[in-house]
Amino acid sequence: MYPQAQEVINRNEISSYLLKQGYGVFLPVYDRGIDFIAYREPDEFLLVQLKSRWLINKKYQGRNILLAYKDRDHWYLAPHDELVAIASRNGWLERRSWIDGGETSCAKMPKHLWEECQKYRIDT
Repeated sequence: MYPQAQEVINRNEISSYLLKQGYGVFLPVYDRGIDFIAYREPDEFLLVQLKSRWLINKKYQGRNILLAYKDRDHWYLAPHDELVAIASRNGWLERRSWIDGGETSCAKMPKHLWEECQKYRIDT
């Protein structure tokens, strides 16, 4: 399968979940780090960045972005800055990839990370 096809499938899974929660889902023409915006009247906006794995990136800090990612066949929808706080508590901000590149990620969350992220697990 092409990576773009998987991204569309993933976006549709998260979009369907949000639609079931009463949100409208909008795709920005120019995303600037936001893959889609979920809106629920009267004034609730969710800025969502879709990822294929658990990831934090300095460019998302302080922007009120939610990260949607999949791990062990389950979806998570978590505030990016809370993921940074979790990473900090677990020593992940000392990794070279974070210090030098401004990003760190893992294909499969280790147990300590998995346990802390369970509150963000959603059922799609």
